[in-house]
Amino acid sequence: MSGQAGAVDMAPGTVAVPRGGPGPLASLLAAKTARPLLVRGGVDRQRLFDLLDTAILNPVTVVRAGAGWGKTILVSAWARTRPGPVAWLSLDRHDNDPQIFWAYVVAALRRAGAVTSDNPLAEMRSVPRDERERGLRIAAGLSRLSDKTVLVFDDFHAIDDRQVLDEVDDLLRHPSSIPLVLISRTEPPLALNRLRAADQVAEIRAHDLAFTGNEAAALVSRHGLTLSPDEVTLLVDRTDGWAVGLHLGAAFLASDQGARSVADFVGDTRAVEGYLNDEVLAGRPPRQRRFLLETSICEHLCAGLANAITTGSDGQRMLEEMERDSGFVVRLGPKPLWFRHHHLLRDMLGHRLTLEMPSDVPELHRRASRWYVDNNLLIEALTHAVQARDWPYVGRLVTTRAALLILTPQRAALVRILQQVPREQLTSTPDLMMCDLLQIFAAGNYDAVPARVARIRELLRDQPDASRDPAEILLLTLQAGADRVVGDLPALVAVANDMLAVLAGSPFHDTAAFAQYRAIAHGATGTALLWTGRPDAAARDLRAASGAAMAAGMELPGISATGHLALLEVMHGSVRAAAELAGSARKLAERRAWGYTLQAVPAHFAQALVNIEGNDLTAAEEALQQGQRAHESDPEAAQRLVMLGVRARLALAHGQPTRARSLLAEARRDRGARVFVPALDHWLNLLDAEVDLATGRPELVEQRHAEVRPDDAIGSAHRICLARAALARRDLRRAEELLTTEPTELPETVATVAAGIVGALVADARGHTTRAVDLLADAVSLAESEGIRRPFVAMSGGRLIDLFDRLRLLASDHANLAVDIINDVRAASSPAAGTAKGLSEREAEVMRYLPTMLTAAEIATELRVSVNTVKAHMRSIYRKLGAERRSEAVANARDLGIL
Repeated sequence: MSGQAGAVDMAPGTVAVPRGGPGPLASLLAAKTARPLLVRGGVDRQRLFDLLDTAILNPVTVVRAGAGWGKTILVSAWARTRPGPVAWLSLDRHDNDPQIFWAYVVAALRRAGAVTSDNPLAEMRSVPRDERERGLRIAAGLSRLSDKTVLVFDDFHAIDDRQVLDEVDDLLRHPSSIPLVLISRTEPPLALNRLRAADQVAEIRAHDLAFTGNEAAALVSRHGLTLSPDEVTLLVDRTDGWAVGLHLGAAFLASDQGARSVADFVGDTRAVEGYLNDEVLAGRPPRQRRFLLETSICEHLCAGLANAITTGSDGQRMLEEMERDSGFVVRLGPKPLWFRHHHLLRDMLGHRLTLEMPSDVPELHRRASRWYVDNNLLIEALTHAVQARDWPYVGRLVTTRAALLILTPQRAALVRILQQVPREQLTSTPDLMMCDLLQIFAAGNYDAVPARVARIRELLRDQPDASRDPAEILLLTLQAGADRVVGDLPALVAVANDMLAVLAGSPFHDTAAFAQYRAIAHGATGTALLWTGRPDAAARDLRAASGAAMAAGMELPGISATGHLALLEVMHGSVRAAAELAGSARKLAERRAWGYTLQAVPAHFAQALVNIEGNDLTAAEEALQQGQRAHESDPEAAQRLVMLGVRARLALAHGQPTRARSLLAEARRDRGARVFVPALDHWLNLLDAEVDLATGRPELVEQRHAEVRPDDAIGSAHRICLARAALARRDLRRAEELLTTEPTELPETVATVAAGIVGALVADARGHTTRAVDLLADAVSLAESEGIRRPFVAMSGGRLIDLFDRLRLLASDHANLAVDIINDVRAASSPAAGTAKGLSEREAEVMRYLPTMLTAAEIATELRVSVNTVKAHMRSIYRKLGAERRSEAVANARDLGIL
């Protein structure tokens, strides 16, 4: 199960963890995560059960033998005797992708009942693309499982992707509490030598699986045969105890009214294939024979798929009858929903099909493809379409249904399939040219996208609307994606508006595709408007994008839109609203294991800015680091500038203006020719001006303003910065003029608090003490409700502390907050106390209490400050001393001679 239609709920950075539910997709999931069952009664092989019981005391058990040795049936039968959960995953070639592989592992553990509600895997909706994050999450989840849990990988030989194998190796290097059982035809290509040297690998090979004489006698008796001890010995010798060979031999002996002898049965491969052909296939009624041949094109079968391929209506009956009669059709899962042919039988059937019905093979694949399309299994649908070599159909399927997979975790699988289309076919029709465009887009060759789009659009001009509109929407979506990545935001606005215009007259208003495209278009418009300087309009589109995405069940696009709304609020609106938006987006991303996707980047950066405004620099650093890691996986030009701006603001908050200036200079270098983000450029200029003020050069702030074009209206934050510069130059009249601003639609709470502080300092400088305290009280009141501290710290010089002392006496409502802010201001303005690692005087005072048994609240009482202030100092101490906890900070301080 690898195709997922409409999976725009996920970005290229994640793969969904499959969940149960109605329909063929859910039943196929059940088939992959259920232990295979055989209708026929088995043979008691207690000796092998005992061997497995002992084996799983080791971290790894390898059950290795060729096809037909009974590996799967043995482990499945043994699993039913286990007291704890046994998570089962049947692997196939589609699982050669790390995210898909681990997504199914999580699904298997859930199905087995091994994942409790407090396990990190419980709400994990997808598997991160980031290798480190993926490994940490999976390891954390496995470590929380019951020690009675067993994880079984069946058909592990199907896995040959080096990344998947390396990650399984990593798991084995740090064994979890649960044992792994690997069922494979070949030696697993894993680094098992170290574990073998430590005697931590149990191995069950063909010679262990080989039937003994007693077991063979019991098996043939199931076929109604009674053999003499000599005949059983001969049969075991001829088959080497091979399970399938014994079954075939017993069936061989039971046919022809018992006229055949064991000596007539020769157990080589050609004889087995000949027997399968002559007895299993040739002996069938014509309808059953044709059914077996035609359905051999699929690895897994259900009644609906079988009926679609054979154009019959008896698929369920045929599958169940052959499961009961031959044992060569295997049921997958407890219910008779999905089946597969025995591997040996399917190989033989496929060979016979190409010999007997070569002209029918393409049509059989087309029928399978259409069934998969109808059931939203688009990767499987495309796989069969390519095997049919019906290239025009492949093109139509991509354009009308499968193309959006390029924006989902199925991107790599889609590209692998498209690469199978012959190059000469990729220019034959507009639909096939779209296949080529998708490969160009996936490769990141965004500069080549516009020309390809124009060429395809030209060829579509004369086609009817019904076929042109879906192709046009797809072209616009890919163009929007390319414009967004390179930072051409005016082009992005135009393309997104075109998308909305086409959708307004589209023929699929009620489909999932319409909701997906609409969410994409509004998200693109809102993002572009935000960074081109229209925050009011951007807010409307981003809310529409968030609502459309969440209504359609597409949480990832909703996270992206909410994260951009948080950025908009922290830069232009309410810090409290930004904190709520960023917090909700990050919480959902964390729960779904999407923390390191492109869609989570804006929420991380918004959270970092919120923390900086609250003067919680440690938390800001953590959010920034998460955002940087997520951004590296899928970089966008605009988000790169946001990242550098956040880093610069954090450096400035740490008292590192030179570092901040260097980061801002980097933001202006190495830009692509198409990058156009005027609002971000204004924000970066504002940060430059704050660096000027921090370094005591207010005249440069005015110079920067003089360089701004007259038609570029400056915002409130820039006016406050100019007012601060005027105050620093003692130009009080200019400062007062700049503080007189027109009301805006967005609240701009940071600018409002900063304006109150500057206004208070100006009034104080004019000798209007009462007015100064009133203005400061208003600023403190707003700051308290919004969680804002940074402006007070940034303007901590001069008379601000004196004004706070007056405020504390005159406005008791703000006394506690005033004390907190005074302490923050003093901590920021006091010179280093000369202690190692640059601890401030107040931090050094707090440091002296850390070796004691006093709590943070008790230390606060001793120092007569708030507990929040003590906690802030403790976080700063930990950061400076490279510690994560109190005891480690004490140890490091002693090593450095601080204590």
